[in-house]
Amino acid sequence: MTNTSVFVDPDPGSTMWLGIVWAIYAAIGIPANLLVLVLSMTKNVRIHPINICIISIAFADMMVLVSCLSSIIWALTYDIRVCKVMGVGIYVFVVMSMTLPSCLSLCRYVGVVRDEKELHPMLKPLRRRKGILALNGIFWTYGLLFNLPFILTDRMGLDSLGFCGVVEISSVLLWVYYLVFVISVLFGAYIVTFIFYRKLSAWVQETSSLMTATSHTNETLALTRNIMRMIKWLLFVPFVFYYPAVVVQMALRISPNLISVFTARIFVITLPVPHLVDPFVTLFFVKCYHRTLVELISKGRKLFKHLVYPTQGSPMIIPQSNVSS
Repeated sequence: MTNTSVFVDPDPGSTMWLGIVWAIYAAIGIPANLLVLVLSMTKNVRIHPINICIISIAFADMMVLVSCLSSIIWALTYDIRVCKVMGVGIYVFVVMSMTLPSCLSLCRYVGVVRDEKELHPMLKPLRRRKGILALNGIFWTYGLLFNLPFILTDRMGLDSLGFCGVVEISSVLLWVYYLVFVISVLFGAYIVTFIFYRKLSAWVQETSSLMTATSHTNETLALTRNIMRMIKWLLFVPFVFYYPAVVVQMALRISPNLISVFTARIFVITLPVPHLVDPFVTLFFVKCYHRTLVELISKGRKLFKHLVYPTQGSPMIIPQSNVSS
């Protein structure tokens, strides 16, 4: 009896080294994103509603790396079911990771606007934690559902890049759906991020020029500047490491024999890099995360010293002799 789920890979050698490289990325990036999620639960970070967006980004990044980690299973088994599940995971969480910076920039801008009258009525709920949660829920609902047409029509598998994802699209209807609900949404998310990044920049300039800034205002300014730096990185890193692969993929959808599978896989070798970099960007730029991490490390060192040297810093007590004279 033959196993019909076993697939003949066009270039097994490149499958193995790609799986190993992605596994290395995952081994570094998954713990880093998990650390961001743990820090998000601490008191010092939880007080900032913006951490809801950062939690979503960190979770999406972590799940991209978990999906990429399954590439080593694919390289060892060539079980097409593994490739299909991996493709769904990558498409869902990569798209989420790329669209959520727009949520971050939008929510931060709404949070710093002083007068609610300046906001569109649809944006006013974002001044509350429940509103930010609802917006993130909308993003995740889209992320979990937009793949359904490709799953129901069995369009998941090994694509022309030698990459587990959406395979050749033969239907005009699915092509239109792909362009609208994948490409257009990503493009729209970049536009939203750019618009509200500019609004944040204008707010920072205006607030910095005020002569009566309070300590609270200065803290808000510092946090906003750091969020803006973080957003820059969240946009710049994917632009460098994603879009060469996206361009090649679109070219291969038009002309499948344009380049070899081995060459195509070179373009996707850096795909997990943004999801590896994002948690370190968060820990570096967002002060509440950075400060909380430093405090936890300091507490860990003190605990370690106490366990290793339990008598250090305490007076030595010399037992008295009970021998009578």
